[in-house]
Amino acid sequence: MNKAKLGVLIITILLLLTGVAYARWTEQVNIQILAKTAETKLSYLDYSSRINSGSASVSNAENAHATVTFKEITPGTGNTVTLRFKNTGTIPIDIDDINVLYVSGYSDDFKNDLRLTVSAYVGEIRIAHKDKKIFQWKANNSTSKRDEIYQLPVNGIIEVVCEVEFDEIKTKDNYGQ
Repeated sequence: MNKAKLGVLIITILLLLTGVAYARWTEQVNIQILAKTAETKLSYLDYSSRINSGSASVSNAENAHATVTFKEITPGTGNTVTLRFKNTGTIPIDIDDINVLYVSGYSDDFKNDLRLTVSAYVGEIRIAHKDKKIFQWKANNSTSKRDEIYQLPVNGIIEVVCEVEFDEIKTKDNYGQ
C-alpha cells in the first residue's frame, strides 16, 4: 500500500506543479475591435444668385434639400439661383435624379409666360437638366435618367441651378386683337 500511496502523492504533486506552471505561462489578451460603416451624406454649402428684378432667397437648406423663393419678377426678365452641395460622406454618391417637389405662388394669368429650368453640374459636366413651363411642373417631377448615373466623389461638389424666366406679358396688342 505504501507504493500506492506514494504513487498517488507523486501524481498529485505532478498535477499541482502542472497547474502552477500553466497559470504562470497563461496570459489574458483583450482585443477591442472598432468597425465603422460607410456614410453617405450630401451637405448644403451655399448659394449664389443672379437677380434681374425682384428678389430670390434660399431657406430650409439642409442635407440635400433647399427651398428657393423668387419674388416680384418683372416681365421680360429672369432670375437664377445656384445651390452648392458637397459630398461630405465617406463614399462616393450615385446621382441619378433631381426632384422639384413643389412649385406654387404664381398667378394663372402668367402661367404661360413663366419657365423654370433646373440643371445640375459637377465642374463643367451637366449631369441633369429639366426645362418646362412652371404650370406643367408637379410634385416629384424628376430629371431621372436611370441609365445615366453620375458618381459624385467624396468631397465633390454639385451645383444645382434654378432659373426662372418671365417672358414679356401678353397684351391685346401682342395677340393682334
